[in-house]
Amino acid sequence: MNATVFPSLVHDASAVPQAKNIELGKLIRTAYTLDDLEAIRKALVANKTLFLRRYSSGGHSAVTVVEGDDRTLEAAIDGLLMFHWDRDNIMQTLAELRLAEDPALNAGLNVPADAWRRGLMASLIHHKKREFRFMDIITDRASGLPHDYMRRPHIRYNPISLEEVGDPWGHGQNDSLSFVNFMTYYTLNTGRLSLSDSNTADLVNSFGAILHAFFWKVNVWQDRDLGAWEDCVGVHWSSVACALVSLREQLAYMERNGGSFVTVREGQELRVDTKGLRELIGKCEAKLRELGTNEFVEASGYVRTADLAQINPMLLAAFSGKPILDDANTVAVLESIERTLMSPIGVRRYLQDRWDGRINRDDLAPGEEAQWCHGSPQMSYIWGDLYQRTGDERYFEKQVFHFNRALASVSPRWLMPEAWIIDQQSRQWVPDANEPLAWAQSMLALSLVQMKASLSKRAASGR
Repeated sequence: MNATVFPSLVHDASAVPQAKNIELGKLIRTAYTLDDLEAIRKALVANKTLFLRRYSSGGHSAVTVVEGDDRTLEAAIDGLLMFHWDRDNIMQTLAELRLAEDPALNAGLNVPADAWRRGLMASLIHHKKREFRFMDIITDRASGLPHDYMRRPHIRYNPISLEEVGDPWGHGQNDSLSFVNFMTYYTLNTGRLSLSDSNTADLVNSFGAILHAFFWKVNVWQDRDLGAWEDCVGVHWSSVACALVSLREQLAYMERNGGSFVTVREGQELRVDTKGLRELIGKCEAKLRELGTNEFVEASGYVRTADLAQINPMLLAAFSGKPILDDANTVAVLESIERTLMSPIGVRRYLQDRWDGRINRDDLAPGEEAQWCHGSPQMSYIWGDLYQRTGDERYFEKQVFHFNRALASVSPRWLMPEAWIIDQQSRQWVPDANEPLAWAQSMLALSLVQMKASLSKRAASGR
């Protein structure tokens, strides 16, 4: 199947997309003021578009169950998206952190100040309960690796008990573990998380040490994991890049706090030090430069040149304020995704993607792959970071372009679907069954945060 490219989408960044929600579409502009942005925020808040849920455990469900809406509960249960994914969870914590720290943006949403911390702790608690998953691999007890991914640390589990779910799943996802590591050390480095509490210190130090040993054991820079979509075994650019960004945060913390520490598990010393972290970082950087802008390159000759998962580490890098490799590489990867995968509503995960949120589809023509809704708001955030660091107007134009596409993908029910898909009977584009998806909601919220930052920067400079 050849790529179906939509040139007008790539080249006419000033165009206003056709909104799926008519009322919200009336608020979309080619140029925004802070007042315009506030009008959009109020509409989204009033219609619960940005409503995010956390359970008493701190866990969350991949599909947000909206109060008083049985259809969202059914969507979560029917697709087993009531479960907690580490990656999706940390995406939500990033949005919760930014919203809670801006009272104006949080007005009416009322995201608790500790929501992000509770979410992070939920992931750390789960992996503390199941340390043996890491240790089985570190000590060579796990058989069938690297292909028996059920023996790897589980990144999908019960959101209430934080215990494992027994059904088979592709848990070989180094990017998900890296998301937890990134959020842990990012919040430590920025003073948002403290180790003054002994229980928190134990969770953090245990995860930091055991993940470090795990990454060395599997050779994370060349580990053939399953990637973000659990669809293809290979050395994924997105997985290696997530590991790299998280390890940089861990290194920064270690450099300021003694340079090394040792924890003991099952009678075995697990040592973390700046030397080992720098070596891991160097190996990850070298692999990414080797891959260029490709998601993976297989010995068989199969190359995936663009994959929506590549924006995940770039989001973390935007939070850290430092590009994965350099700005030129970031722009090249983003433009590769836009050129290859961007569609009229959302962004395809990769070419020839058959998944529609429930089943694999064999009836899809080129260009009919599901159009995922988190892509444009997430890219808007990344382009916004580039603009704020460099002042380059081209990056601001891209930020606005993707922000508008994010708004345009909101459904008539004011919900943020996982994706828009081709209906098997009508052959029309409809929201997929996973509505609203917490990941997509979180990225829409972050795109609002970043637009406010860019518009404030421009207002301060008289633009």
